Amino acid sequence: MATQDYKPGDIPLEEQDDRRLFCKYHYKGVLLLLIPILFAPMLIGTPVLVFRFMYLTICFYLIYILNLMARGAAAFIYMVFIPVAGIAASKPLSVSYYTDLIFFVYAAIFMGIMMDSSRLSERIAFFAISLVGGSIKFLQIFMTIAVLILSFLVNPTISAAFWMKVSQAVIAEYDNAGVVKRDSEEKPYEVGSKPYPTRPVIGIFLTCCYTASFASSLSPVVNPNGVISDVFPGDFTVMEMITIMAGPSILGIIVMVFWMQVLFLGLLGGSVKRQLAEFEGAKGGFKQASADRKQALGPWSIHSILALTMILVMFVLVATRKPRIFKGWDSLSDGTESGLSVPGIGVAILFFAIPANYLFCRYYVCRQPEKEGTANSLLGWKAVNNNTPWGDIFMLGAAFSCVFCANASGFNKFVVDNLPTDDNKELKTMNFLNGALLGTLMTTLSPATTVAKLTLPTMIKGGNSFSLPFATALHNQFLLPVSTPGNTIVAGWGNIRPFQFLMGGCVLALFMFITIAGFTALLKGTVL
Repeated sequence: MATQDYKPGDIPLEEQDDRRLFCKYHYKGVLLLLIPILFAPMLIGTPVLVFRFMYLTICFYLIYILNLMARGAAAFIYMVFIPVAGIAASKPLSVSYYTDLIFFVYAAIFMGIMMDSSRLSERIAFFAISLVGGSIKFLQIFMTIAVLILSFLVNPTISAAFWMKVSQAVIAEYDNAGVVKRDSEEKPYEVGSKPYPTRPVIGIFLTCCYTASFASSLSPVVNPNGVISDVFPGDFTVMEMITIMAGPSILGIIVMVFWMQVLFLGLLGGSVKRQLAEFEGAKGGFKQASADRKQALGPWSIHSILALTMILVMFVLVATRKPRIFKGWDSLSDGTESGLSVPGIGVAILFFAIPANYLFCRYYVCRQPEKEGTANSLLGWKAVNNNTPWGDIFMLGAAFSCVFCANASGFNKFVVDNLPTDDNKELKTMNFLNGALLGTLMTTLSPATTVAKLTLPTMIKGGNSFSLPFATALHNQFLLPVSTPGNTIVAGWGNIRPFQFLMGGCVLALFMFITIAGFTALLKGTVL
């Protein structure tokens, strides 16, 4: 009722005379003032531009993590203050927000929305339910395997988007049948915004994006492995990268499944297990109810068939663009690179162009269209506008810009210039740890592929003892929604907040940091 009665301009919070509630209602505004003031002494550091960049970055990400401001507005802090700080001009800064990869994110999101509008996600969801039944723990294992295969063969971003939509459809069926509660009772911060998910649902959603990150570190056909090997010509091949990452990634997947079960699915007891136990009685009739709903869905419509066909076309074009194991179609145009946006947006345009209610044209197919009149497209812009997480995408653009600003401010060069020389084993070990820590930090703040393209060419000047652990640590993409495009898509559609990523990814980040550092040191001899 409050959502229906609310109008723009109304006070979103009820009025209170109790001054003790000041922190509850106004802590965000207080922190917005305190954070820039507390870190202001950094502005007197030298080099001036480096410390200005560090100051703006710390303030920006604290505002984001603590959810002190709407994400869509906070995303443009760099856009305003980087030119004012004298770090970079507004024109190249604006370009850094819209990279090739972010257009591929748009394509992945359009694909997911088309899956919903054609009800393709529901049809695949019923297939998943036929395998896992009403068990949310078996659903997590199924999603881990499914996302891993598609991410390894095609692309982690598009895999996370595809299986995220299937996960949402499965969770909706569970919620309708009373097997799992989808929405929590926590009051949303903004009046009228969509509800937050419950912890079991968060566990399933995070499984999609975390598994995609693990798969990207194992695959020779997707980035950042290819970009990293390009920066180390002759010294660090894709297969060497996979050799280093194979052990940590396989063990990491096992740890991820277990940690998600413990933290979100109540494996070791706690409130989540008690909540799931309350729904056990609904599982008895779930199988029949699911079969009835699948029957009501009817046979595959042309809309669903065309949607699946176009998605498969996108998968093939993305997978064969620039694989490292054979020459892709991108090599046909010498000297001109076709990024992921080319097949992604190219097929996405067809989503809006191809009619949904009959194949090609009624004059070429001897059958009546399912609906008379003007043919709707496979995907309409109204559905896109309503279901695209614009604020999260803007934040991802800011994360891309962070890497650009680090380079423009001289931060990368400053780091390399202040590294100790490898005169002895102790200094070499210090460089190794510094590289691994900085790589983890950079890929937490920005996607690994962008960091590898813009930052790694400078970091390589610090020597192999620093740059090799830095490069391998770029696979540690678990801590924030902006750490990878897959995280961004899952966070936007699932309404998962940054602190929940931190809670779910802290153990994975620590485990991967230790194992990746160990395998890098052993296999590349950067310390021994």
